[in-house]
Amino acid sequence: MSQTDDSKPQAGNRPDATASAGAGILRTLSHDVRTPLNNIIGFADMISGEMLGPVSPPQYREYAEDIHKSGQRILDLLNQLLDDQRNAAFAASDEQHDNLIELAPDLIAICDVNGTIDVLNPAGCAILDLEPGAAVGRSLSRFVHPDYEPLLEDGFSHLVGELRPTSIKLVGEEAREVYVDLSAAVYDQTDGKPSKIMLVARDVTERSKRVKELTEREEFLRAIMDTTADGLITINEKGIVETANPAADRIFGQDKGGLKGKSLADLIPDARGKRQSDAPAILDAIRDKCGDHDYGCEVLGLRADGGSFPVEINLSDFRLRDRLHHIAVVRDITERKKAEDKLKFLAWRDPLTHLPNRYLFTERLKESTKHADETGGRAAVLFVDLDNFKHINDAMGHGAGDIVLQLAAKRLESCVRGKDTVARLSGDEFTVILESFRDIDEVEAVAARMLRHLAQPFLVEGKELYTSGSIGIVVYPDNCDTVDDLLKNVYSASHHAKKQGRNNYQFYSSTLSANALRRLAVEHGLRTALKNDELHLLYQPKVDLGTRRVIGCEALVRWTSPDLGPVSPVEFIPVAEETGLIINIGDWVLVTACRQARAWMDKGMDDVSVAVNLSARQFRKGVLAERVHEVLEQTGLPPSNLDLEITESMLVENADETVAVLQELKALGVSLSIDDFGTGYSSLSYLTKFPLDALKVDRSFVIGLPDSPDAVTMAKAIINMAQNLRLKVIAEGIETERQSDFLHALGSDIGQGYLFSRPILFDDFIKLAAGNVTPFPAEKIRKSGA
Repeated sequence: MSQTDDSKPQAGNRPDATASAGAGILRTLSHDVRTPLNNIIGFADMISGEMLGPVSPPQYREYAEDIHKSGQRILDLLNQLLDDQRNAAFAASDEQHDNLIELAPDLIAICDVNGTIDVLNPAGCAILDLEPGAAVGRSLSRFVHPDYEPLLEDGFSHLVGELRPTSIKLVGEEAREVYVDLSAAVYDQTDGKPSKIMLVARDVTERSKRVKELTEREEFLRAIMDTTADGLITINEKGIVETANPAADRIFGQDKGGLKGKSLADLIPDARGKRQSDAPAILDAIRDKCGDHDYGCEVLGLRADGGSFPVEINLSDFRLRDRLHHIAVVRDITERKKAEDKLKFLAWRDPLTHLPNRYLFTERLKESTKHADETGGRAAVLFVDLDNFKHINDAMGHGAGDIVLQLAAKRLESCVRGKDTVARLSGDEFTVILESFRDIDEVEAVAARMLRHLAQPFLVEGKELYTSGSIGIVVYPDNCDTVDDLLKNVYSASHHAKKQGRNNYQFYSSTLSANALRRLAVEHGLRTALKNDELHLLYQPKVDLGTRRVIGCEALVRWTSPDLGPVSPVEFIPVAEETGLIINIGDWVLVTACRQARAWMDKGMDDVSVAVNLSARQFRKGVLAERVHEVLEQTGLPPSNLDLEITESMLVENADETVAVLQELKALGVSLSIDDFGTGYSSLSYLTKFPLDALKVDRSFVIGLPDSPDAVTMAKAIINMAQNLRLKVIAEGIETERQSDFLHALGSDIGQGYLFSRPILFDDFIKLAAGNVTPFPAEKIRKSGA
């Protein structure tokens, strides 16, 4: 190391004691004071920068900043003392000076002002990955990371006199990167100008790494808080917001950063939406409401504009340095509450009329009966069934039908009090609960009012549509003991009202319950009647009134139930029609009648036909002609030996479609007859459209013949009309010779009735028809068929 006499004292003038004392002070300041002080400064820097979390109240942050500034001043002073002590030590002795450099834990390099290295201690060689002596003559600038080269554009001499070290990154020979705090001092002078400088670099890689990790962690957490959809808020023990992410600001309608410093009293109103004043009490109330569960609780929130909205809040606590903090995760659940309300509405309300649905009606009925039991009062339930509503749907479409249902619902609601319930169960069925009425007259008045309102025309799409109501009424607990019995009984009463001609109300009675049970038993038995072979056919002969010869018969189904015994077709046919069982029963009748007709043909009775009644449901199924053709093929019965009987009402419904089906049947070669003519509501214009072969005069017009003038007039009119339309006339219900002779005289071709024979079994019919090869007296037929 080159020295000049002016800049450095000679070795003989440097006492060993002074050098030794200087070295001791240097070690003490460097290791025992400066290192802990750096830690204090670093920690205070992280606190003031909130790297470890929010700092509240604000004076704590200011206190941390004061610690940082005071520590930095002390550190700067210590660095200056160290530099002075180091220089003094360097001046004391070359040997001592060399020892200090060799043993120093930091990089120490003696360089010229351009940074060319004269001396590099072992610690420096280790940092730069160099062998001892390999650094001499090389520039220290070569080891500076490119990102930090701008800091040293003017060389290293400008670092002399800086109060704080300069942080840079060095890159060793093996490309290892090291962060250092670099400081410089004049080592030698020439003509008053520095010719040599001493560079000291402390390895702070680990500290920088920790700071970087903390910074990255802080940035990561802030990025999460800034991008999460939920609001994240930290609150101190006084109920003051310390930090809030952007989502929280948006949720509460605040500008960015607007929540910070706000009191919970400004954000959480009371149950009425009014501002509160006690923020800590609000905090305690939320904590109690949330409890120990993880899914939070619902409270009202208050936006900056004063509007309230539902908030889900999840509150948790934590302690940091003996301070209690609260973290609140908040979520605006306005849309979710709307969806929940919609689902609740759909679960409890009928979507078309907005009336209570079956579920809500049942719940209210349970409450009503419970209240009646507790108070000794009574409750009435009305079952309202709209009459002929199906005709509106069929004629006008379901859109018009829906409008009628909505209007009917409003009319029913207008007939009751606010505490009463009007519900829609399904289709055109409504139920009403009348709470705590005084007497039966009050219930009757409501029912009568409903009938009047429902009978008024409904204006739909510019047209007046008409319906009415059949109302069943049950009084609790007069007519039943349980809710289930109440519902069952009120339905029976409504069904009875329909049977009474519709547009009326009927109170439940025990007789109705017995009828309902009977009907239920009939329906239950019918469902297994075919499978259990409980059905059979009887045949009632048709006779040529001129020759008294059997020319055919009508197949009539009969049912003998193992539980109910013989059941009249008057009873079970309507039940089969209502339940749809008539389709399978009707098909069985068709197949059985055709097969047995083929059997008597095989016995030589080729000209004896069989008539089978078709139900409306069979007719509407859409494949009737195909099925009839299939049955004829399977049984081998000629189409000319099959007569299909249909009712007037079946002709009127969907006339165009009916014509098409009848033409398909007629094309098969079968005969077509109108059954029970005169009891329906067909017009003469309809009859001209249909490809019919015969009409059957209903027995109601035959009973009064020939003595009743009205019966005579009707019979003449029907037979004349049939003759004009070239239709055969079949008279039903003939019981006397006078009736037979009179009808034949009027022009009736064929007769059917007890005068000739009751409905008889297959074998008996064959015997009767087989013995009828020549004309014979009616008395003989009557006896043989009895």
